[in-house]
Amino acid sequence: MIRKKKFPLFNKHPQLNIGIFTYGTRGDVQPYIAMALGLMDKGHEVTIAAPENFASFVEGFGIAFHPLYGNAEEGMNSAEGQSVLRSENTIKLMKYFFKALRDIKVPLRKSYLDGFAKVDFIIANHATVQITSAIAEKQNKRIAFTYFMPPVVPTAEFPLADFDYFNFPWYNKLTYKLAYLFYWKFIKEETNEFRQELGLPVLKESIVAHLDKQKPLDLFCLSPTLIPQPKDWSENHKITGFLSVPKHNRENHPPDEISPALNNWLAEGEKPIYMGFGSNGIGNTEKFITMLNEILTKTNERILFCTGWGLFENLPVHESLFVAKYVNHEAILPKCKAGVFHGGAGTLAAMLRNNLPVIIISFYTDQPTWGKIIERMNLGVHIPIKKINSGKLLSALAYVETDEVKRNVAIIGQQIRDENGLENAVNEIEEYFGVAANPTYFIS
Repeated sequence: MIRKKKFPLFNKHPQLNIGIFTYGTRGDVQPYIAMALGLMDKGHEVTIAAPENFASFVEGFGIAFHPLYGNAEEGMNSAEGQSVLRSENTIKLMKYFFKALRDIKVPLRKSYLDGFAKVDFIIANHATVQITSAIAEKQNKRIAFTYFMPPVVPTAEFPLADFDYFNFPWYNKLTYKLAYLFYWKFIKEETNEFRQELGLPVLKESIVAHLDKQKPLDLFCLSPTLIPQPKDWSENHKITGFLSVPKHNRENHPPDEISPALNNWLAEGEKPIYMGFGSNGIGNTEKFITMLNEILTKTNERILFCTGWGLFENLPVHESLFVAKYVNHEAILPKCKAGVFHGGAGTLAAMLRNNLPVIIISFYTDQPTWGKIIERMNLGVHIPIKKINSGKLLSALAYVETDEVKRNVAIIGQQIRDENGLENAVNEIEEYFGVAANPTYFIS
């Protein structure tokens, strides 16, 4: 008997036309800049589909853009959005976010369908699964899912994030089952409504179970130095390493430029502390203004403060404070000494890659988990938003300046730089989509 063997007719990885679909905040878009550029460097055609307000950000890197209907920043800065943010309640925030998506579901779904028409293969952010998985199934297009959060695939090795009260095999697996039940209950009605709209059968099992049978590629684009890949996962689940924009792209694209005003301020003194919370709209801005004033009056620290989506009024005016809406992390963080931020995975990767000790002030979702990991590995300090005050922040700033923390960060930073996360992710994507794009002969 002759063993079955594949003989590719063409190149191993033909040019692919790939659409990357993501929705949410800047942190949900930025890692895909690196992924798109990595794929484009290998000769593939890539379009990023994201909320329409990110067009100039994506196109600034020379990447094709498809607008998805809606603007999350406007929603968060509305009166209702600000009220939810001031509550500092994760469940309320999730409900508001999904309600906002339901309110625009007709034009939003159409914008996804229009985006799918432009591409042959799909990479989807996990938050889009109820829409992207249905369209991919209807159009018979191969889809891969990407995550920038701690793993949600069941394992006996550790529990689901935020359920880390115990750690033994049967409990660990149970935490994932319970989370899946809650998640399916949350999205079941909308998922099946859209499937019926497309002429697909209603799902009687959860979407997680449905997709698991299809064995799509699941890429967790995070560092195995921080979260090692479980040994009991099936082969379609991969931890690749954090993604970073290729060096030649960082050097040649305008988004990496530093404004003259900021450049001058950086040159006037010691390295500053970076402080920013990106797209985590901050409801209680007064608390943060108080903390800024305390740092500026009680220490000699310089602070680069990025407001992001926050609606800050009456920020202090001080020679040791520079205020910007956003800065490019790859250009700025090498010029900083420490980072105070929300704990988003992309920002955390940039901080550690540049050897910055961190203070994570976590708001919701995966941020507390990253905070716990950082504290456990002694790379910085974690303070939940509800517990933050000036005294705790000042103590944390002093602690992250210790030699022990700096030494730990330098070791982990080097390991993360050596992981080749982008290369790993691109290779996995090429292998997965290349199977569908390459005709093969079979001999038996």
